[in-house]
Amino acid sequence: MTITWVPIIFVDVAGAFLMIVFSILSIRHAWRLIRKDPENLVWTYLLWLAVGLAGFAISRSAGHILKQVLFVSGYDPVWEHIRPVSGSLNTMLLIVVAAVTLFFNRAWHIYQGVFAERKALQGTQSELMRLNETLENRVQERTAALLIHEKRMAQTDRLASIGQLSSGIAHELNNPLGVIQGYTQLLLRGEEPASQKHQDLQVILKHARNCKTIVDDLLNFARHSKPEKTEINIHDVIDDVLIFIKHRGKMEKIRIETRFDENVVPMSMDDKKIKQVLINLLMNARHAVGEDGAIVISTAYEPEVRQIKVSVADNGYGIDAKNLVRIFDPFFTTKSTGEGTGLGLAVSYGIIKNHGGEIQVSSKPGKGAVFTVILPVNPAKDTLMAS
Repeated sequence: MTITWVPIIFVDVAGAFLMIVFSILSIRHAWRLIRKDPENLVWTYLLWLAVGLAGFAISRSAGHILKQVLFVSGYDPVWEHIRPVSGSLNTMLLIVVAAVTLFFNRAWHIYQGVFAERKALQGTQSELMRLNETLENRVQERTAALLIHEKRMAQTDRLASIGQLSSGIAHELNNPLGVIQGYTQLLLRGEEPASQKHQDLQVILKHARNCKTIVDDLLNFARHSKPEKTEINIHDVIDDVLIFIKHRGKMEKIRIETRFDENVVPMSMDDKKIKQVLINLLMNARHAVGEDGAIVISTAYEPEVRQIKVSVADNGYGIDAKNLVRIFDPFFTTKSTGEGTGLGLAVSYGIIKNHGGEIQVSSKPGKGAVFTVILPVNPAKDTLMAS
C-alpha cells in the first residue's frame, strides 16, 4: 500500500499561509485599537505582541514552505543545512515575544501606579473644587447675613433717634391738645345741639381727638417699657384678635383662613402688646385686599431654633421694592391722606423687638404681601410643657 504525502504537504503549506494571514490581521486589529485609545497601555502591548508573533509566524511558515518545496524537488539534503538556521531564527523570535511580555508586565505595574496616583489626584482636585465652591457659598451667605444685620442695626439706630424726637414732640403737643379738648367741651355745653356753632365745635373736638390719638401713638412708639409677660398660647391670642377684627366692619367679603401648627407650645409674652401687633398687621392686610380678598394667618413652631413664627399673608396689591426698606419707618405710609398715620408698623416693630424677636416682610407688586413675626420660645416654659 502506497502512502501519498500530498494532503499532509497541502495542510502544512496552507496552515503556514493562514498563520501569516492571521498574524497580519491581529496587527491590523491592534493598530485600530491604539488609534481609538492611544493612552491605553494594553493595546500597545497587544500590538507589539502581534508583531512578534507575526514575525515568528512568517519565519516558521517560510521554513515549512521551503522544506516542502525542497522535499518535492528532491533536494532533501539542502534542508538539513537550512533547518538549524530556521530553528534558531524561530527561537530568537519566541525570545523576543517573551521579552516583550516581560517588559510590558513591568510597564503595566508602573502604569497601574501612575493611574492610581492620577485618579487620586483627580479625586483631590474634585474635593478641592467642591470645598472651594462650598467656601464661596458660605462667604456669600455670611456676606448677605452681614448686610442684613447692618441694615437692621441702621434701622434700629434710626428708629431710636426718631423715637427720642417723637417723645419730645408728643409731650409738647399733649398739653395744648388737652386744653383744646377741655375748652371745646365747655363751649359745647352752652350750645344748642342743632346750632351751626355746636356742629363746628364737634368738628374741632373730633380733630383734636384724632390729634390726641396720633400723639398717643407717638408716645407708644417712643416708650421702651418692658413687656408684662404671661404664659399663653399664641393661637388663643390670634382667635381673640380675629373676633375683634370681624366686628369692625367691612370684613364680610374678606376670606380669613387660619393654618395653625399643632406643635406650637405655650410661650411667655405680653398678650396685649402682641394683640396690638396682630391687629395692625390684619388691618393693613384688610386695607391691601380691599373689600373682597383673602387673608391667611399661619403659625409654625421650629424646635431647633426655639422659635414660633406667625405669618399674615394677603393677596392684595403688594408693596413696591423701593418701599420695603422703609415700611417700618415712623410716619411712612402708602395709604391715602387721612387713612393712616404711618405709626402702626413702627410701633409693631418696637413691640416685637422688646420681646426679643423680629418682624419681616416679603412682597411683590400685584402678588400680595407676607408679614412674619418671629418670637423666641421661653426655654424654661418650653421644657416645663414638654415634661
